[in-house]
Amino acid sequence: MARLGRAVLLASLLAAGSWFLGAGGGHALCVQEGTAAPDFTLETLEGGSVRLSALRGKPVLLVFWATWCPRCMEQLAFLQGLQTSLGDRLAILAVNQETQLLSPAHVAKLREELRERGISLPVPLDRELSVWKDYCIGALPTTVILDREGIVRFAEPNFYWASREKIEGVLRGLGVGLP
Repeated sequence: MARLGRAVLLASLLAAGSWFLGAGGGHALCVQEGTAAPDFTLETLEGGSVRLSALRGKPVLLVFWATWCPRCMEQLAFLQGLQTSLGDRLAILAVNQETQLLSPAHVAKLREELRERGISLPVPLDRELSVWKDYCIGALPTTVILDREGIVRFAEPNFYWASREKIEGVLRGLGVGLP
């Protein structure tokens, strides 16, 4: 019986480790550094729409996130600070991944939660999860940074791997003056 218990424990640890690696550095995204980012047009939380290719001419940081993800909310706070200090030198789109088939009441709640947290980043709503699929997002948050021509210069899932330091380093490499 003790042997069975150890086997179950070992299997559980292996499964957890596989999930952890799959949700982080081991997950392959469809977008690869040096390739053009797939274009998209999405409705925004603010009521307008945004087309990725319309942002060419400045670096773009995409973050895929959801409110139920604590690391996502931590990253959004960091990115809000970047946006505040950099202004229009960097476009940040916080692509929400929880809005598929959600009611207007949930969208209003999402808007209110961001307001309470002081987050004023543009929030495209990926209602059909089409961008999620085009980019092969498998973990939240996922960060993708594009250069001024729309070429992927950084793509990494999870704020553990796509750390503040890595993000700032990529932005410096793109000539975005950081404070």
